[in-house]
Amino acid sequence: MGIDVQLRGETGEILAEVGDGRMTLSRAAQRGLAGSRMLKYLTPWGDTVFNQAQAGDLAADIQDLKQANPGSPLFEMLSKIEPLVARLSDEVHVYLWFVGD
Repeated sequence: MGIDVQLRGETGEILAEVGDGRMTLSRAAQRGLAGSRMLKYLTPWGDTVFNQAQAGDLAADIQDLKQANPGSPLFEMLSKIEPLVARLSDEVHVYLWFVGD
């Protein structure tokens, strides 16, 4: 199963979502994202939640991984997640969930 990404409001409603039907993010997490600040905490078998204060580091991780993986499925997946991270940074009382198995 993939790691779906959901921007959720404070009461849990899903405001935006990026699915990981091809398990791109899940495979990347299994290989390890040890060089990242925030994404290293992703696991395919659990949920990981980020808040507004963490959005800057999360955005930097995404940029670093995109630069290291140009044109790849991971690059495309991260590009879809970027707008959710931008909303996380700009809006209050929202959280970015990486939902595993």
